[in-house]
Amino acid sequence: MKSKVHRILINESNIPDGLEVITRFKSFSEIRNGIFTTIRRLRMQYPGALIYYKNPNSFFTKAFLERNPECKLYNDEKIDLEITPNDYLSWKLLPLISKQIEDDLNYFDETSKWQKKFKVRADRFHIYGKSKHLYIHPSSIIYPNVVFDVSSGPIIIDKNVKITSFSFLEGPLYIAEDAQIDNARITGATVIGRACRIGGEVGNSIFENFANKHHEGFVGHSHIGSWVNIGAMATTSDLKNNYGIVKVKNQFKQISTDTIKFGSIIGDFSKIAIGVMLNTGTIVDIGANVTKGRVNGYIPPFSWAESSDKYRLDHFIQDTKKIMARRNQTLSFEEEVLLKSLYEG
Repeated sequence: MKSKVHRILINESNIPDGLEVITRFKSFSEIRNGIFTTIRRLRMQYPGALIYYKNPNSFFTKAFLERNPECKLYNDEKIDLEITPNDYLSWKLLPLISKQIEDDLNYFDETSKWQKKFKVRADRFHIYGKSKHLYIHPSSIIYPNVVFDVSSGPIIIDKNVKITSFSFLEGPLYIAEDAQIDNARITGATVIGRACRIGGEVGNSIFENFANKHHEGFVGHSHIGSWVNIGAMATTSDLKNNYGIVKVKNQFKQISTDTIKFGSIIGDFSKIAIGVMLNTGTIVDIGANVTKGRVNGYIPPFSWAESSDKYRLDHFIQDTKKIMARRNQTLSFEEEVLLKSLYEG
């Protein structure tokens, strides 16, 4: 049956309290909350539909349209479907990862071919559950003594992923292309973005593209932005001692997550030093450099270590370009302008 949706609007005019930090640099529609981002999912569900974008921030709009050239600036066109960010709060996304991964498999036709090509190598690792729920791209490398537990949901390993020995991976789980998993324990419903480096323990979390948590330490029920680096033994708490509802803070107010299980949100380009302990519900805004041994509440954007000073803008831009170049990525002109506007705002 032909879709009646021909014009879609991604409307980012109003960001709900609690979503600001993870959407300073990218749209809520660019968050990978399953196998796909919302914007890619829309293209697959409504092929041929025009996608319009609306945001009052002109710097943000230019950067978004540069990354997504198939989208168009909204000019009061008639719309068949409107997508807003109200349901994209991190603590709302995490419980839905399991269902979203399974739903996304319906649009991922390539996976059946992967299973046929990878079968001959399956004796190198262990599968707990039915092997039909494990999808590994033939270009990926799986070392001996890796355990895949698909008894609770599917595991999808995309292109050019490397998983080294003694890693334990539990579904539902999606690992995007070029990621590296080293001696890790990944449990619960988790999404690992493109070219992430993951080690230690991770549970029910979203890691955006190019995030690093390559050493021991625990990240649970958390949302980690792009280009974040989490040092060895850094740990998030995701449960209060009294099992109370977790509340988070932004610059202006306290917000209830309505759940007892929630860890941290770490904004894009932030760095967490070795051994830092993030208390339940800690929010680290974009570009912060966190070195204090124990932190809680809200860490402002571009914070510099334990001082009251900000990360110097010229140093931040220079460091960001250097870090991105290591992954063969570049900071575009429009993205640099956006970062400078966020810093000066």
